[in-house]
Amino acid sequence: MKFPRLALILVLSLAGPWAIAQTTPPTSGVLITRTNSEQWELRLISGSSEGEQFSGVIESDLPFATVTDVSLEGGDSARLLTPTSIGATLSTRPGGIDGVNFSVSADAKLCIRDTGSSGVQLYLGDSLDNAIPVSAPLALTSADACGTFAPEIAAATISGRKYHPGHYIAMSRGADSQSLMATAIKPGVVGIMKRYTWRSLEPSKGVYQFGELKSDLNWAASHGMRIIAMIEDKTFRNEKAGPAYLDSYELRNNLNGYTLMRWQPAVVERFNALTKALGTQVDGNKNFEGIATQETALSMAISTAKAHGYTPEKYRDAYINMLTTASTNMPTSRVFWFMNFFPGHQDYIGVIAGKVASHGVIMGGPDVMPDNKSLQSQTYPFYTQFYGKMPLFGQVENVCYSQLHMTSGYDTKYWTMLELFNYARTKLHVNYMFWVRITRPEGAAAYDWTDALPVIASHPQFN
Repeated sequence: MKFPRLALILVLSLAGPWAIAQTTPPTSGVLITRTNSEQWELRLISGSSEGEQFSGVIESDLPFATVTDVSLEGGDSARLLTPTSIGATLSTRPGGIDGVNFSVSADAKLCIRDTGSSGVQLYLGDSLDNAIPVSAPLALTSADACGTFAPEIAAATISGRKYHPGHYIAMSRGADSQSLMATAIKPGVVGIMKRYTWRSLEPSKGVYQFGELKSDLNWAASHGMRIIAMIEDKTFRNEKAGPAYLDSYELRNNLNGYTLMRWQPAVVERFNALTKALGTQVDGNKNFEGIATQETALSMAISTAKAHGYTPEKYRDAYINMLTTASTNMPTSRVFWFMNFFPGHQDYIGVIAGKVASHGVIMGGPDVMPDNKSLQSQTYPFYTQFYGKMPLFGQVENVCYSQLHMTSGYDTKYWTMLELFNYARTKLHVNYMFWVRITRPEGAAAYDWTDALPVIASHPQFN
């Protein structure tokens, strides 16, 4: 089959609908990969049965540093048209790959716009096996990369529910007493996120112990703070997370802890009962901002999960059920959904978010790490996709305080707290910012949570 040569203009802008659920990995398409904060790859990949064509221009608001064509032949080309635009005309035979590599400042606004209607599907990811389907026009970096103004958060996601965006200090397990919580009462800090194991909240089936949480809410009321209660159903140390009666649904993970089988109907049913009890007892407390879930990553081999009934579809449906039910059970509070990696079907994160956004769920992830390749390709695109459709959050974890700059041009060895905050605001579009209370830097010239305090104080309000 012969395709007509089409003109494509790749101008990075706010994308249309992104998530396209797939049952099998694609064999062809345009794959866009960010290898680090400044390096990008674009590949036109053909399946074994027929070739593909793709033509266009990649535009930036800052000059490109380098442009290199990859495996081009015949009439193919990839070159600078202007210092801030790259023209690309690509054509592959069956089973072939053509492409272009380019580098540009990490602060550049990049946009892809396919004006040639070539019909080739675009993907973001490291490979087609784990890629996220996207559509043009597409903002690869800042959501306004194509000149689209920043959208307001849909009113339906805020109306009638607590919404106190800003900076929260996330307390570490074992270092979360009220005396230590008091150290977080600093200028610009809105509240505290504290971890409670499900096991401690429900010591036996249907018997709930919310005494510690209620005491913390009383403390918050007296200090003008708000509490987000993370319900731990996954641990990072040698201790069970779920209630004892669910021990048979708990698996050892590769972090020396345990993970509950969230995809099992029995676990979903009991989690829904827990949030119903929480709604009855604390939803009306004005200092209770809501609950947070643990990350979607299971931290175990997918083969281990599959041996216990796991399928991506069961996991997807379990999350939709638990998040929407929790929002119903706590009609004035928030559910903060920690997502990062979804075993076996990464694009189901977008499917879940699309289902729960209208319920007031707030989506985000546990790591603000601008140079992390996996997060860049697999997780961060969802922030842009749902920017303006639901509130978002980001968390600076232990490892984020000692995150090395992977490219030159920076004055510091590690990403500074101001750089992380600016990245979270401009690239991830967060409304809530969580800073884990880490008191000791993990490397020379690295940082801890006290280094974030001047940033918090100087940027106290955002939404």
